[in-house]
Amino acid sequence: MPRLHSLSAGLAALGVLITPLLHPHPSGSTDRVTPGAVRVESASHVSITLLDDRSVIQQAVREYDTDLAEGSGFTVTPDGVVVTATGVVQASRDPRVYAANRVFAEYFKVKIPADFSRHSLKDADLDRRLQACYPPQGANSTCIATVTTKVTVFPYLDPPLPEGLPAQILTTGASPAAPAVLKLTKGGEKETLPTVPLGTTIGSAVASLDVMTLTGRPSAKLPPKLDTAHLDPPGSRTFKADEHDKLAALLKQGAAGAALIDDGRSEVVGLLAGGGDLPQTITPADEIRTALVAAGVTPRRGPVDVVYENALASYHNKLYGSAIPVLQQVLNLRSDHAVALDHLRAARAKAGTAEDAGRAVKAAAPQPKKAAAVSPLVWVTGGLVVLGLLAAVAVPVLLRRRRTAGTGGGTGGGAGDAPAQEPVPVASWPPHPPTPGANPSANPGATQVFEAPRPETSRPPGTLDTPRPGEVSDPPGTSRPPVHISGPGQSGSSRPVPVPQPQRPGDSSPPRGPAQMKFCTQCGMRLGQGHRFCGFCGHPADS
Repeated sequence: MPRLHSLSAGLAALGVLITPLLHPHPSGSTDRVTPGAVRVESASHVSITLLDDRSVIQQAVREYDTDLAEGSGFTVTPDGVVVTATGVVQASRDPRVYAANRVFAEYFKVKIPADFSRHSLKDADLDRRLQACYPPQGANSTCIATVTTKVTVFPYLDPPLPEGLPAQILTTGASPAAPAVLKLTKGGEKETLPTVPLGTTIGSAVASLDVMTLTGRPSAKLPPKLDTAHLDPPGSRTFKADEHDKLAALLKQGAAGAALIDDGRSEVVGLLAGGGDLPQTITPADEIRTALVAAGVTPRRGPVDVVYENALASYHNKLYGSAIPVLQQVLNLRSDHAVALDHLRAARAKAGTAEDAGRAVKAAAPQPKKAAAVSPLVWVTGGLVVLGLLAAVAVPVLLRRRRTAGTGGGTGGGAGDAPAQEPVPVASWPPHPPTPGANPSANPGATQVFEAPRPETSRPPGTLDTPRPGEVSDPPGTSRPPVHISGPGQSGSSRPVPVPQPQRPGDSSPPRGPAQMKFCTQCGMRLGQGHRFCGFCGHPADS
């Protein structure tokens, strides 16, 4: 039963972990789009020259700035390409009319309103000159004017940019509802600006869209405003009639150029335009993409967007503990990412609470057992055992190497000498009577060791072998030929070795004593019978 319970808990934890992969952006996830919202403000700079030729030609040069329009927009590339409505950057009011009214009133000291309307004066000569000052410019114009449009973009960042970012106009459309493509001239060099996912079309089943409006310069206290507008019929480019008033109010607040979000897919499928004397219009995503192609721009997401969407996968599935490090990574790439900052504060407040679904994963995961503390005595004992094993292995190896070195070493032979043959121990030879007339001191370098006589079986002449158990000894009176050994310094020569004769029955001579034992002068160990080197330290037995 406990195993079944553990299996169920493990499956539940696995389900919680793979949920972000199955549903990375659940319905209602407009915060996938809101980081890319921007506020667009446009103004005109007019430089105008008034020509007075009444007596001596004089020139009056003036420069004026006038606001054109303001609205919303969205970023489609991380280096700062922005899309908005043409009416936001190209107003229907002509700034040259405003400049003509201002310069004429100042130079001729007449009362003319400083607005965008054309006026007339009671003085016929001045009125003729005023009308010749208004655009368009011709051969008889009394004013020469040049207009420069200044566009400023305010991204949704925290803290906000008080002065905004300058932008230039890449393309505009033929109508105020057509898409206008802008490019930031400053602030997009690092390609870390948040962008929106741009769709391709409005699906036939889409019944409502979210209008993302910035009513002022965005900040943490003034985030994008989201309002739902329903389509009639679904998938069309027209809104329901009963929502026209709501949309008109939004357009007055700055919704011109605002992104239209398909809430089910969490992507931008169009923009809103119109307001005032202009009808409310939906500009679909395919027209936006056509305008981008004309401007030589391809919409794309940036590295900040990729990490941010990974964070949303955990955040929307209430895995707040898992979302915290990913949101922090977003801020490492873009520290003023307003939505990531807001989500990070919320995730930290909810992590580990009842709202955190990640608690189920931690509860289901087996807790690792703490390792018991190991006593220092165990380490000391283990070290001693290891040292003992090393000593037990090393000592026989060293002794074997010494024995091998002692056996293989000669008495001064060079590298080209033949290897010395292992001498046969005298103790293993069967006893033989000494050869008459042999002089034991003829080879002073030989070591003569004799062993107590023992019965032997008959062997062929010259056989040197030790009798094995079960063999029959030689009958009394059997003699063997003398065996010769060569001592050091007598290579190839031999001499008889006197071997004591076993005592026979009836022999009245006293028995010979046991063989003499020898000990190594280097290590003090007993030497084997007939050995030329010590078997323990390898020292020569003759020294």
